[in-house]
Amino acid sequence: MTFNRRNLLGLAAAAAAVASTGAVATPAAAASPVTSWIDRHAARIDSTDPASPLGDLAALRRIAGDAEVVGIGEWTHGSHEQFRIKHKIVRYLVERMGFRTLAFEMDFAHGVAVDHYAATGEGDARALATDLSSQLWQTQEILDVIEWLRAFNADHPGDEVRFLGADLLTLRDASRTALTAYVDAAAPDHAAELAGHLSELFPVKPNQIHWYQGQIDETGRAALIGHAQAALDLVTGLPADDSADRALAEQHARTIAAWHEYYAILGAAPRPGREVFIADTIEWWRGRVGGRIAYWAANAHTSAAPSTKYSMPAETTDFTYAGGHLRERMGRDYVSIGTVFHEGAVNSRWYPVVQVAVAPPGPGLLDAELGAACEDDYLIDLGRHAPRPVRDWLDAPTSVRMVHPLYQEGESADDYVMATSSLAATFDALVHLRRTTPSVLLG
Repeated sequence: MTFNRRNLLGLAAAAAAVASTGAVATPAAAASPVTSWIDRHAARIDSTDPASPLGDLAALRRIAGDAEVVGIGEWTHGSHEQFRIKHKIVRYLVERMGFRTLAFEMDFAHGVAVDHYAATGEGDARALATDLSSQLWQTQEILDVIEWLRAFNADHPGDEVRFLGADLLTLRDASRTALTAYVDAAAPDHAAELAGHLSELFPVKPNQIHWYQGQIDETGRAALIGHAQAALDLVTGLPADDSADRALAEQHARTIAAWHEYYAILGAAPRPGREVFIADTIEWWRGRVGGRIAYWAANAHTSAAPSTKYSMPAETTDFTYAGGHLRERMGRDYVSIGTVFHEGAVNSRWYPVVQVAVAPPGPGLLDAELGAACEDDYLIDLGRHAPRPVRDWLDAPTSVRMVHPLYQEGESADDYVMATSSLAATFDALVHLRRTTPSVLLG
């Protein structure tokens, strides 16, 4: 017999029963068909250390297959072990499968800065990490990713890994600078017109989303959207130019316009515009740069389901997230890998970030079903052949916890849940981690 976690717990319980009653204990109840299937097919993760040998992730070759884009989700933005295993997955995709872009849940302009550092070594990796859009990413684990990218590229001249900020989280003055520089050089007669629009949009305010939604009324937001759209129309309306500078200028302008449109909507109304922007940005990069892409974001964003309902105590939304758009457009050229953990502690909140405990999941959640397996940390390919009871489980609706940064002490993580109509349509594979500790903040 292999003495795994369930065996040992069962033996301990049996021994306790004999000691207390003198009776012969009966064996523990048999595992469910789903748990037995996971136990047979799960690939144990020996280490979450991104520098450890990659052999324990060999199942990724079958899971990713020939996919052009692989989404790597996360259950929280505050887990040390989760960031590290995602970094290790990226290493595998890059080193063993030829992926050459890491797209990140980050604003486009800052992604350009990280990409420049990764390609050239110019700049300060720590400064880049501490200027990420969320405090929860300003961590040693994310700094390790940025430094690894640079080290890989230094060792592989001509075969570098690029970095893409694919999201709408922060407006950056770098976008204004790039737009201005391009128009000054390519169409100086339009420079004053562009400056007039940008002067209404910049400088970017601290805590800008709250400023935009809280201090600018609906009429004011509509006016700013108009200026942002006019700047985009100006750039895209210039004579055709296939240069990299033109492509970047247009994407900066799209980001500015999309940011103002997305955050103009207040309250709990569905806001799918951000997800369309992410999918559009990844597809734009594929057409412009090419190569296979690893997309790093939250489980909801990477979910391949046609619709994902996300519920937390103050809000519920239900629409197609970025991964769903990519699956619709790309079919099986998009693969989704989710990450789930069982219990521990994470970083959460902002200003300041705090450490918050996470209890084991309650019954009925996917987290609890995955946690019943023998292995603590494992990768399971959901596309493997499975018997009927397991297929029924894969095809049935599923609910899995995903802790929003609003999660705080005294709440239940079970109240932060994403739900879809089918597990198989949501994730092609899952990483399960038994325990989590908070990520390491840079200060």
